[in-house]
Amino acid sequence: MNSILIALSYAFCWGVGTTLTKLALAEISATTLLVIQLVSSVLFLAIACYITTHRLPFSWSDLKQGVAGVFEPALAYMVGIFGVNLTTASNAVLIGSSEVILTILMAAIFLGERLTRSKLLLAFISFLGVALLVWNNEKGAIDSSLIGNLLVLIGTVFAVCYVMMSKKQIETANPLQLTASQQFVGLIVTVFCFGILSIINPTYEVNAIDVSLPFWLLAIGSGIMQYAIAYLLYLTALQKVPASQAAFYIALIPIFGVASAVLLLGEQPSLAQYIGGAFVIVSSYWANRLQPA
Repeated sequence: MNSILIALSYAFCWGVGTTLTKLALAEISATTLLVIQLVSSVLFLAIACYITTHRLPFSWSDLKQGVAGVFEPALAYMVGIFGVNLTTASNAVLIGSSEVILTILMAAIFLGERLTRSKLLLAFISFLGVALLVWNNEKGAIDSSLIGNLLVLIGTVFAVCYVMMSKKQIETANPLQLTASQQFVGLIVTVFCFGILSIINPTYEVNAIDVSLPFWLLAIGSGIMQYAIAYLLYLTALQKVPASQAAFYIALIPIFGVASAVLLLGEQPSLAQYIGGAFVIVSSYWANRLQPA
């Protein structure tokens, strides 16, 4: 499959999955939803592994291979949930978009990928585009918290750590098996942490008893799309392109998020959002034309 198509596909899955998650949060608590999504992802990937290799990815060697799952989806999403609750969605998206810049810098340090002026310029254009995309998302919202912003930033750093570890592993690993192992480790860590938190504060209890069937289906579908399929496609892309180059397509996530919000939630994008989307698309296009180094 063409590397551009793969990159567009994982950005699409993450973007649309985010909108589906927004819909699901209308009835399901954030902690419960995350656990349902991860369980759905792990089961989907386990079935896919069994069909293709006739074995389940739950052995001790698989657990060791999937250690990057501690960073993402586990820590990145758990810390991100608490951060978003303390800041605005616009701030969370903007801070999250710094993943492109952080990935470029850390790839240069830990993976030896060249840090060029072209990459930095395109990263700035991408960040500016995301800023325009969220410009009108929360007009007048001022309930931004420094702690919330810091938590979102920490979650973003965890996500970049995941990329660094996965890039080294994917060179010799099978993408499907690696994704399944990482998601399973992420599920274990998430359930353990939420279990401890629920003892301290019942607000974080995972309880799906009152969830209706439509929202169960929504949670399961969004979990498979946002975690199983998106991460599988992302690891597949990492086999073919540098981590810094794959990161530019992550900036396309808000575009697919806004587009799906228009279709599913009836939201109307502004002129600034159209311009921001164009900036992100242009930066991603030219980033793909850079020669891998």
